[in-house]
Amino acid sequence: MALHFIRETLEQTDITLDATGEAFVQKRINLRNGYAHNLLQTDLFTDSFVGLSGATVLAELVVSPYPVIPTNMALSAQFIDVGRYPAAGDDLVLFKANCTLIDQQTPVWDQFPSLQIAAQQKDTFYSDHVYVSLHLVGDADVVVSGLALSFLMVVDNKKASLLTSSMGQMAENHDAMCAQLMSNGHMTTRSILKGNIFPMWRFGGIRPEFMLSPAAAGSFFLQMPSQDEEAMQTTAQIRSAVAQARSMGAYDAAFGDKFPDWCRFGLNEGLASGPVRDQWPPIKHADNGNVLML
Repeated sequence: MALHFIRETLEQTDITLDATGEAFVQKRINLRNGYAHNLLQTDLFTDSFVGLSGATVLAELVVSPYPVIPTNMALSAQFIDVGRYPAAGDDLVLFKANCTLIDQQTPVWDQFPSLQIAAQQKDTFYSDHVYVSLHLVGDADVVVSGLALSFLMVVDNKKASLLTSSMGQMAENHDAMCAQLMSNGHMTTRSILKGNIFPMWRFGGIRPEFMLSPAAAGSFFLQMPSQDEEAMQTTAQIRSAVAQARSMGAYDAAFGDKFPDWCRFGLNEGLASGPVRDQWPPIKHADNGNVLML
């Protein structure tokens, strides 16, 4: 295991937000080409107490194999026209942290993965570089003074084949082309949930047969006792049970009167569909009249 400890900093004396209330700081870290880079640990530390002249500024930081760009999704309802970076769950993002910068106070970063998981990450990427991107959002022309951040990334570099490395870099390049607008949640209502969640049998969904049919309590399996003195089922009775299992009932009734629909699985073809010929299976006799076992 060839561990590579990457120590980097982002330091700016003064950062002035533009007319839209944004500022971007980015740093590229070069890595070895042709390797699979397993990101094992990521750490973030704030080295300074920033000066904001009483203003409040939002900050989001992303570590990614390729540069990230803001999307059309708002970072905050306070700055509805300012887009944020891709979500932390995006395949492009290796590490993401958000915080509110307050004048002369230590920021509290909300990060993904969390502190516990970031100490034991298992992310793998193949690009020969990694980017640290910082996005500041606030009121126009606000000056952020004395920004200083430190990073530690522990990377396990493993030699990868040309094909694996090339395909990995191509996939990461495509992941970098993130969607500008995402909407992947599904709105639902109580009426829609009925029948889709437990207890399903109350609302016409898929129902366990034996919960509804009390007559089936003793019929969980085909009744084929192993003792000769007990009553044995005939072939006709077994076929009748199979037919019951295959018949479709009303929406609020069991699928089979006494037997589940799956009881026909693995049955002899003659039991499931009836005899194909008079003697099924056919038998052969030896010269002495004994039946041969085939």
